Amino acid sequence: MLKQLLASAGIGACKIDTQLQSNQCVPGGSLKGSIQIQGGAVAQQIHGFDLALMTRVKVKTDNGEHYQNFCLQRFHLSDAMLVEAGARHQLPFELRLTAELPVTQLPGYSVGKVWLASEANIEMALDPTDTDLLQVAATPLMLNCIDAMLALGYQLQKVDVEKGYLQVPGKRSSVGCYQEFEFRPRQWLSGIKEVELSFLPDGNNMLLVVEVDRSFRGDSYRTVRLSPQSSSAEVQQALRTVLG
Repeated sequence: MLKQLLASAGIGACKIDTQLQSNQCVPGGSLKGSIQIQGGAVAQQIHGFDLALMTRVKVKTDNGEHYQNFCLQRFHLSDAMLVEAGARHQLPFELRLTAELPVTQLPGYSVGKVWLASEANIEMALDPTDTDLLQVAATPLMLNCIDAMLALGYQLQKVDVEKGYLQVPGKRSSVGCYQEFEFRPRQWLSGIKEVELSFLPDGNNMLLVVEVDRSFRGDSYRTVRLSPQSSSAEVQQALRTVLG
């Protein structure tokens, strides 16, 4: 009985460790690893085991802005299992990541935060969770879009992940949040105050959602369809048409 009480307080309880082959990934890619389970001082029942892909999102309300944790994807790995005292278990996994996954790494600096949380519903465990930070690299197309904006006279100001959905004719995002890349002109350009780019996967192509904030005409939205192989020069030409 004493061991059970101690386990409920986390002393001598079952230990969970997520081990990734690599914490580097890309939107639409995969993530491989395994869950290592080490039995504690007493047998414990796991009622279910999930992995949650998490990020931080900005939430806009009438009272201002705040940030909250947000689940992008949830993966169910196992149902109920009994972990005997001192026993070892391993749950291998390969996760298919959403193509709408926010990036966290750009050349020279980091933006945002994405992590994998292991969640186990375990009897007599106060905090049966384990988290692993991920490094999500930008795709070549994303980098080409950033290069194109730089070539057009803009500088990247900030990158946010906002709660909500991207909606364009015939297409809507799916995960419940989207990433915005905010650019500002290095000098006066046609009265443009800022330009925000967002990426919306559409089959084998990518929809580049462009929001332009002009000093005298307010916001306007345009959508540019790109292939994953679009070069920086091709993106630059398409954006020049949109931005004027």
